[in-house]
Parts: sequence; C-alpha cells; structure tokens
Amino acid sequence: METSSRELQAAEYLEKHQIKEVVSYLTSALLFFRPALKTLGLCTEDEDLQDDGHKITLDKFKEEVNKRMKEIWSAF
Repeated sequence: METSSRELQAAEYLEKHQIKEVVSYLTSALLFFRPALKTLGLCTEDEDLQDDGHKITLDKFKEEVNKRMKEIWSAF
C-alpha cells in the first residue's frame, strides 16, 4: 500500500510541476536551438558551445547577439 501511495504522490508531483514538459523542452533545445543559431549566423559551424556553468540571463544573451551582429555588419 505504501508503494502505490508514493507512486501516486510522485505522479502528482510530476504533473503539478510539469516535469515531462520541461524534459521535452530541454530535448527540443538540444536538437533545434543550435541549428537555429547557425541559421541566424550567431554560431559558426565549427564553434564549440561550452557551458561555463553560469546562467545565461536575457541581458547576457542580448549582449552576445548585439556583439555578433556588429561583427557581421561591420563587413558591410
């Protein structure tokens, strides 16, 4: 009886916190974001994306995009 109660609690927790959706999103991110960055010219083919262990905030992302866009447009 204890096992089924814990399983029910675990299932409720997973549903309440949308864990399955988060895992699905992360899987999609791994598969689709890098090609999208390459398409936008924000990541080169041979560039190795390393996780430095720091969170990427919206401000950091914007700064990096702006920096790379300036590099791209400086050629024109």
